[in-house]
Amino acid sequence: MNTPHAKFLAEGHGKTGPWVDLVNSEEWNTYAQRTDHLNNSAWIPYFLRQWRFPKPPGSAAPIERLKSLRATLRKSCEALSAGQPIPPTEMRILNQTMNVAGRRQLFERQNGLQIEFVPMNYGWDWIFAETVRSFADTLGSGRDARIKICRNDDCRWVFYDRTKGKTRCWCSDKSCGNRERVRRARARTKRS
Repeated sequence: MNTPHAKFLAEGHGKTGPWVDLVNSEEWNTYAQRTDHLNNSAWIPYFLRQWRFPKPPGSAAPIERLKSLRATLRKSCEALSAGQPIPPTEMRILNQTMNVAGRRQLFERQNGLQIEFVPMNYGWDWIFAETVRSFADTLGSGRDARIKICRNDDCRWVFYDRTKGKTRCWCSDKSCGNRERVRRARARTKRS
């Protein structure tokens, strides 16, 4: 089935969290050709459905705000991937984005009682806040060293390294990793 949903999943979206999908909504293929998925009318409905965000009624997606948040998340990921702290400007924006009105409420769930945050409004501000919260959850659990950027300079895909030794270098061993191995092999052959 070749639906937009299947296409985005095949490209690697929908695996880690909404923050990764938003960062990678600006995508370079491995030949440095850029696709901005935020300009694709099928991507926002996919993103909302994939992460179970209700579509805000009667309001179009704030594309420029999404692009701005994407830039903030990317700068944060670039800093973390380089072993640096998140820059203060980005930290301030991330904290402001998560500041939405709401209340905590106790719910009876299948596994017992749980306290959950209930926003005053399930609009775009809440979607932005939840996207950043997913990033903050990754950082808050001490897993920030697993946030990496593909070593292929023509790709720049942000990924979460799930390997035991945190040794993954490429978004995909089959595409970018294989291409790098071929480049090195050709360079060795050329030197010989």
